[in-house]
Order: sequence, then structure tokens, then C-alpha cells
Amino acid sequence: MTQPRREAGALTAAIAAVMVFVVGLPLTILLVLDPSISQASCGTSGSPTGPGPVSVPGIPQQFLPIYEGAGEHFQLGSSGWAYLAALNYAESSFGTDNGPGTGVLSGSNYAGAAGPMQIGIGGAASDSWDEYKSQIPASLPGGAQPPSVYNETDAVYAGAAILHTAGAPGDWLAALKSWNDYPPEIAEVTQLVAQYTNTARGKGGASAAASSTSTSTPVSVSVSASGQGCVPVSGPTVPGVVARIQPDGLAAIPADAPAQVQEAIAAGNQIIHTSYSTERNPNMLRAVMSSYDCSGSTDFVLYNAGLNSPQVDAGDGIAGDSSMLESYGQSGPGQWITIYANPGHVFIEVAGIVMDTAWYAPVQPTSPGSGPRWQPASIIQPQIHGDSYGGFIERHPPGL
Repeated sequence: MTQPRREAGALTAAIAAVMVFVVGLPLTILLVLDPSISQASCGTSGSPTGPGPVSVPGIPQQFLPIYEGAGEHFQLGSSGWAYLAALNYAESSFGTDNGPGTGVLSGSNYAGAAGPMQIGIGGAASDSWDEYKSQIPASLPGGAQPPSVYNETDAVYAGAAILHTAGAPGDWLAALKSWNDYPPEIAEVTQLVAQYTNTARGKGGASAAASSTSTSTPVSVSVSASGQGCVPVSGPTVPGVVARIQPDGLAAIPADAPAQVQEAIAAGNQIIHTSYSTERNPNMLRAVMSSYDCSGSTDFVLYNAGLNSPQVDAGDGIAGDSSMLESYGQSGPGQWITIYANPGHVFIEVAGIVMDTAWYAPVQPTSPGSGPRWQPASIIQPQIHGDSYGGFIERHPPGL
């Protein structure tokens, strides 16, 4: 695991962070409203027979029968397929986050989790695979013989068995906590379930919604009420409340996020191809420069969304250092935006993705250390785990 770049600052112990992922709706409300609380009939094979969708924007269509079949077999309710898909995405981006050290295709990650569902095969992640692999139906279409944690079908069915044993669909929150008692992942999964079920198309009268295919819809960064400058930008969009990182490194802006959240992501998109430097230039927050460090990129995102950090309130357009962001805004994680700061490093989470100059994502768009880049929220936990300062102070903009 690559250690993050460090900025100058006094060596002091930072407060250990308790991670809470940005969410647009309270987690408990989404769980209470989840339609999968009612039981669904049990299937006996890998072929779905219930009223599941035939297509869902954002989910690989070839995987939908696997999610539905596993959900039916283990009685996960009408939204079981969506939870399995959301976990598959959160754990490995449907098996595509498969770089060295991830354990998606072979071996295990640092915690002992493996496969596209990141099921424990030993270590801190326990050994759930050996406990539940016997519950995978024999001769499962698409499965391996014998079952393999690295096989998509086998992994999803084992995951469904784990969730069912942990209380799903009667208590999805308990089941998700049993899976991984990590608030950012629980919130991300819950948001994705809401998005998937709202945009599902096909069997059972599922409603159709706008496609999640990213489009190049202009999004303007507006001048804040304080009269500060801004960087005019446009960028791709995606339905729902969770941002998506595209293959080119740009973040697709969630259409249902608040305006300032959209502006923050649009601003971040302007600097993802810049290099790393601690140099401080006049107007570096009002116009795109060639390089930014961790606090510079964080301040750029905040400034151009009208969410000034303390060091730029005077209007000089020059960013400060990471320790100054320890006093930004309000204490604790935000619903949409959270700043993680300590004396040596800072990064910002916006609508489920992270702008960071440290490198923890398994697949990088460019070489490590090359500057600020959007990365998945899954990097937050290992970044805290590997931080030499002992953690980060969480801050957020008022109201977000």
C-alpha cells in the first residue's frame, strides 16, 4: 500500500476518525422504506423466476440473473437482487477493481477478503467463504466446480447466504452491519439500492427512469454570494445521488445532489489532470493551475462551490495547508461532503467519491503521486489504516 504524500505540519496526534459516508437520505429512512422487507418465494436454481428487472442502469446486464437467482434462492425479498448488486459494486465495482493486492482475482486483500464480493477467506475478514460455500446450489449455472470465491456466480450466491443468515430481508441494517460494520459502505450500498430499484426496468411492472449512462450535460459553477470567482465548467452526469468515476478519470455528477455538491464535483473535474506541487500561486483557487497538493485541491473544490475554507475567506485565492482544514466548517462527517484532515494530509469526499493526492485505489488512471485524482470511497478505510498520524479529523460544510 502506497503511503500518501505529506505536507509540512507539526507532528501531533490527530483524532481517530469514525467514518460515515455521505448520504442524501437518512440511512434509517431508506431501510424502513425498503420494499424487500416482505418475504419472496424461494427459488431452487440459478434461473430467476420472480418479478426481477430485465435491465437496470449501472448494472452489467449479464449479472442481473445471478443477483435475482441468488436473492430468490436465499429468500432475500423483492429487493434482494439490488442489495447483492450494490455490494458487488461497493466491494469490487462488479469485479473490475482487480489490481494487485485487491484479492478480486486471486489471493486476498490486506484484511483477508477475496473475490468480486470480497468474502473473508481468513485473517481480519474471518473465513466466511469456507462456512458458506457449502450452501451454494450444486451444478449452479455459471458457477465453478468446485465453487470458487473468485467466480462471480459462486461469490454472489455465497454472499446471499451470508446476508440471509445475518437477518435479511427482515433486518437489512443488521445484515449489512454483519457483512461489514463500516458506515461508508453501508450508506453507499443503501443509496445504490434506492437508485437501482427506482431505475429498474422490466418484469413485475418495475418503473423506468432515466438511464445512468453518463452524458455531457453542462454544469456551471456559480459565483457564490460572497462574490468570489469561479471556474466555469461542464461535466458528465449520472442519475441518483452517488457520483461515478469514469474510465477517463472524470466524475459523473449525480443529478439529484444539491447544487453545491454538483458544483464541487464539477470543480474537482477541472484539476484531475494536474500534477503535484506544494507551490502557492496567486489566484490558484480562481483559475486552474498546473499543479496542486492535497490542501490546494481540497480548497479548490470548496472555493468553487462557494464553500470557503478558513484560509481563503480573506479572498486572496491562495490555499493554506492541511492543518488549517482541521478547523473548517462544522465538526463531524457531512451528509454530502466530508473533509478528512490532519497535520500532514487532507482529502475530501463528495457524494461518495474522494478527491485525493494519496493513492489507495487498486486501479489508477495515471501513475501514483501525479496529483489530485478522483478515487472510490473504498480508499478511506485503508488510508486511515495506513496513516502515520493516527487518523483524521472529520469536518463538513454547514448544511451539507
